[in-house]
Amino acid sequence: MTHAPTASSVPPRPAPAPEGPIRWAAVGWDDPAAAGLRALMDAEIKPRYAPYGPRPHLPPPPTTDEIAVTWVAFDPSGDPVATASLRALPGDRWEIKRVFVRADHRGRGLAAAALAAVEASAAERGIAELMLQTGDRQPEAAALYAREGWRRIAPYPPYSRDPYSVCFAKRLSSGPAHAPDAARGKEPHRHA
Repeated sequence: MTHAPTASSVPPRPAPAPEGPIRWAAVGWDDPAAAGLRALMDAEIKPRYAPYGPRPHLPPPPTTDEIAVTWVAFDPSGDPVATASLRALPGDRWEIKRVFVRADHRGRGLAAAALAAVEASAAERGIAELMLQTGDRQPEAAALYAREGWRRIAPYPPYSRDPYSVCFAKRLSSGPAHAPDAARGKEPHRHA
């Protein structure tokens, strides 16, 4: 099943970068901006896990039909600089996938804003809990998740067979999510 982003699924506005404001857009999983950021993530992360050798037990990447929404942040020049996605898992479980900020835009709160965007999208869908998976060679990711209120859990399927998985969960508030732009009377921007 394909999940289209909703008009009110807009993340909280992050602090502007020194060169200007960041623009967030809900896009599809296969959008070139999102795909490009995931390719940068792979190039950065895969060498960390190379010492582990082949890992055939890892699940395949998400499919377009599993992704409800992908958020991408664009800098003032229109370049994609951050992303995160909301993925449906079997059994009415949901997870955040592929949280990534381009190296030259780190330290500006974009990873936390990307998490908040996906959490708000999930809350709007009535999702009560989210999960996410990272690996033991990504301590900066684990630190971010802990700082943002995620709690460590045992690896869940489809990662339960991966001895290097580090998993987290977070209960979502039943109250209103972060004040999205649409709630303040501003129309969200969509990137085509």
